[in-house]
Amino acid sequence: MSAGNLTANRLGLAMAYMAGYSLCYALLWAIVRHLSEELHPFQLVFFRTVLGFLFILPALRRIDTSKLKIIPRPLYFFRAIFNITSVFGAFYAVSHIPLADAVAYSYLAPIFATLLAALFLGEKFRLARLLAVLCAFAGMLVLLRPGFQELGPGVIGALVSALCFAATMTCVKKLTGEDPPSVVTFYGFALGTPISLVVALFFWQWPTALQWPLILVLGVCSVTAHICMARAFSLAEMTAVMPVDFTRLIFASLIGITLFGDPFDIFTWIGAAMILSSSVYVAYRENRKGKKPEVSTS
Repeated sequence: MSAGNLTANRLGLAMAYMAGYSLCYALLWAIVRHLSEELHPFQLVFFRTVLGFLFILPALRRIDTSKLKIIPRPLYFFRAIFNITSVFGAFYAVSHIPLADAVAYSYLAPIFATLLAALFLGEKFRLARLLAVLCAFAGMLVLLRPGFQELGPGVIGALVSALCFAATMTCVKKLTGEDPPSVVTFYGFALGTPISLVVALFFWQWPTALQWPLILVLGVCSVTAHICMARAFSLAEMTAVMPVDFTRLIFASLIGITLFGDPFDIFTWIGAAMILSSSVYVAYRENRKGKKPEVSTS
């Protein structure tokens, strides 16, 4: 097999993994949407976190224990708080706004991360990156349509989720420069699980026998999505596979319209396309500089 065919096969497989990631996340959010009719979304965050921790523990068995400390550095706590808050916001948004809208707002996270990296990591903010950010924020305005629709709590939750996930990525970028990724992943779950439990206890309601299987599937979808994303990025450059993430909007829209009666909104697609294309361009610029954009693993 020629080198060109091998590269094409790797890219095709990477794109398939990215589509799998998109499908898993669309299914995960659909399950959250359904379960949140009776269970508080903050309680579902705890189930997602603890199940993710249990599923991923076998993969962490080779972790370098010499890197672990009883009291980790403060940045690990901030990372856990940002990450859990991001999931809180996403699950709350999914329970209040159409699935496609929630996905569209999530595309803002890499753009917010670009701004945070410039502010806190000292990364240079050149004209090309500024134009990409402005395009993304124009896409956000298309989604929000201020003056034409109300800025409800679900939209606020989605924006908080994107901003906090950006903060999570910024923390991960800093931490992985000093510790192995497995250590960063371990602390993400180890600290995130008790934080999500404390919040969940304020809204606790025991799931029914019919809800437990869906909660288990929720955890499986979450872990599978992260595995698919990691495999995709290991097989091909991020800029090559990131456009496939647009299928997440397609899956979410189809599920939302079919199962939940969500309306079809062309402005959601236009805004999402503007935001995602800006994110892809930012990733392309990072790749040209030889820097690999960070992805949170929990």
